[in-house]
Formats: sequence, structure tokens, C-alpha cells
Amino acid sequence: MNGKKKALLIAGGVLVVAALANAGSSDTSDDTTAKSKPAAKMSLSPRTKPSSTAPAKFDEPNAAEEQQLLRKLKTINPGITVNKDRAVRRSVNTCREIQSGQKQKQKQKQLVKDVSYRFTGGNATVDEHQAAEVIKAVKDTFCD
Repeated sequence: MNGKKKALLIAGGVLVVAALANAGSSDTSDDTTAKSKPAAKMSLSPRTKPSSTAPAKFDEPNAAEEQQLLRKLKTINPGITVNKDRAVRRSVNTCREIQSGQKQKQKQKQLVKDVSYRFTGGNATVDEHQAAEVIKAVKDTFCD
């Protein structure tokens, strides 16, 4: 590819990016109203900090709980713990799902299916029986 073609491709790419960026903006006749209202700030944090009056939910294991959890997971299915960070991350996600109110029987069945799907992959295939054991291990070690 010669230099002229490369320059044209780059210029075309810049134009496309500029057009896409401009597509979302609206044309207002009075620019002062748009500038006088500050843009809403969006938080990128996944959770807000609990207030001092709300009870804190401990949904991440400390170091001792993590070791205990990994031992339990290894007895359920050794493939789950090949990647320890991934196993803990998946356990934390399971705890969050538990804490979101999975109390009803139908939702409990869905939780088991979700955990089976969540932990299957990499070096493990987790059936629903093992998923129920994983849920118990998560609850017993760090998730109230």
C-alpha cells in the first residue's frame, strides 16, 4: 500500500470517528442553556458504600476464608480450583446472587443452574448436584 492510500484510509477513519461522535449531539439554538446545566456524573464503581445505618454485607472472603473455600471447592471438583483467582471471583459472584434474595424455591433452582453455568469452563464441568455443594461451601465459608 502506498503512502497516498494509507493517508486516505487514515483520513477516512478520522472522519468516521468524528461523524459518530457528532451523531449523538443535538443542535440547540441557545448554547447557554446547555452550558448552564452541569452534566450528570456517572459513577463507574459497581457498588455504593453502605451507609452507617445499613448492615454491611461481607460478600468477599478474607485470606483464611479464601483458603477454606478453595479446599472445599477442590473436594467438590478439583477442576474448579485450577485457577484460584477465578474460583474465588466466581464464588464472590455466587454470594452476590445469594444476597440479592434468592430465597424462593423457584429462584433457588435458578441459582443452582446459574452456579452450574458459572463454574463450568476452564478445567471443570459442574453439574447441578455439584453446584448445590458449591452454594453450600460459599454460604458456609464467607457468605451470610
